[in-house]
Amino acid sequence: GSAGWMYRLVVETLLGVRLEADLLRLSPRLPRAWESFKLHYRHRDTFYHITVKRAESASIQPGLVIVDGQEQTDATIRLVDDRQAHTVEMLVR
Repeated sequence: GSAGWMYRLVVETLLGVRLEADLLRLSPRLPRAWESFKLHYRHRDTFYHITVKRAESASIQPGLVIVDGQEQTDATIRLVDDRQAHTVEMLVR
């Protein structure tokens, strides 16, 4: 019981990954000592390889999410089960 709650605390609060129907919403709280983290998320038979890292430039909009090279309009990933590997990058300050 308590291990499950600890897992949810870390994944949803610290890493900021929350499942909402067919969307994965990202709102990480990166500790100052961390430059980045990687997360491999499985949605049915499809894998999403997510990297969250600090933006090197102050001119980059925080919360920018790029899925398979395409900038997203918000900090969400539309989940599809196409059995392809997808690359996700999120830049934070």
